[in-house]
Amino acid sequence: MIKIGLLGFGTVGSGVYEIIEKEKNNFRTLLGEEIEISKILVSDLNKKRNVNLPPTLITDNPYEILNAPDIDIIVEAIGGVKHAYKYVTLALENDKHVVTANKAIVAKYMDELLALAEKKGKGFLFEASVGGGIPIIKSLKQNIRINKITQIKGILNGTTNFILSKMTDENLSFNEALELARKLGYAEADPTDDIEGYDVARKLSILSSIAFKTKTNYNNIMCRGINSISKLDISMFKKLSLKVKLIGNAVISDNFFIDKEFSASVEPILVNENSTFASVNDAFNIVSLMGDTVGEQHFYGHGAGKNSTANAVVSDILDLISGEYKFSKLIENTITIPAGVKLFKGKYYLRVAPASKTQIPKIFNLLNKNDIKYEIISINEDLILLTELISADTMEHFIKQLKLSHDNYCYLRIEGKIESKKYAEVLS
Repeated sequence: MIKIGLLGFGTVGSGVYEIIEKEKNNFRTLLGEEIEISKILVSDLNKKRNVNLPPTLITDNPYEILNAPDIDIIVEAIGGVKHAYKYVTLALENDKHVVTANKAIVAKYMDELLALAEKKGKGFLFEASVGGGIPIIKSLKQNIRINKITQIKGILNGTTNFILSKMTDENLSFNEALELARKLGYAEADPTDDIEGYDVARKLSILSSIAFKTKTNYNNIMCRGINSISKLDISMFKKLSLKVKLIGNAVISDNFFIDKEFSASVEPILVNENSTFASVNDAFNIVSLMGDTVGEQHFYGHGAGKNSTANAVVSDILDLISGEYKFSKLIENTITIPAGVKLFKGKYYLRVAPASKTQIPKIFNLLNKNDIKYEIISINEDLILLTELISADTMEHFIKQLKLSHDNYCYLRIEGKIESKKYAEVLS
């Protein structure tokens, strides 16, 4: 009998419970083992729930679960950092396997918790922390045994992808799309982590740490959110046959294991409307891996939600029971490497809303000073232009010199080619 202790009974926790109860007989046939959730941690014993739980199954004391000698696997589903980290650490120290969907503790403590799990001969699995129901972490672990991964890129946040999809398809403003996302449950009351890119930065740090076998600190990843994008910008993107997506991107140099050159960013990017990334809409996610042997691979699916996330958690549980979790050491270098943006290059779309027309010549002078060549699209109320191919470092340096408030400009790197016909139409 495999006994599971479930910490938390919110969206993810209740989903895990329902899947295990529903599939119990199938799991017995598949694994030759009985599986049961023997205890569930809740914050309020008297709360009414959609799922009827026997009173003996729930507790508000985490140590009743963490210190129970007969519990084999702990599923952490309480979220947050402080208590989750404490409980996961104690569970591993008590010789229990751990599964979590908590990207915050994985991004911050992955190397430490993996080392503790290895020391104890236990598994610490976190498939659901990135990409919801997309099996990206398991696939990545398998890929790095054969491939040198040189780039990992993805649309990793359903909330921002939903907002940008609505702005593009239904001509909504950013605030209108955000409000709709709140009403439909895609956005939290405080959506800062999503719209500023911090959520994606945590997920990208997890993936790149595994892909490059080197600890990536999410605090070092450059983040730019989507709230500076206006309806005017969306209209211009359509004229250029481009779509905007919030993309996490990490890439290493050809000589990474010698020079340790590494770039990572989370920022809105313009992609060709016929590209694979452009077809990913609403709350769906996509992750792209580039390997030296396998080439480019795409992983697509629901990035969040009760069923998809709980499915990933249960998949990890099955891997623990079957012993399929034992892979080679994931992080070989625990020295954090600063992640700049030097390796990124592209043309840029730039819109500036100067306080007055007299500021426009100063902007041109600044562009020339930074040796940024450009073509003007519009010089009406806002100045809109496209630059020639430049490095992300050059563009970031220019933006800092603008010394304008965040609301007064919008700039996005363009990935892929703009059709020459569309380009000519916009410039005419």
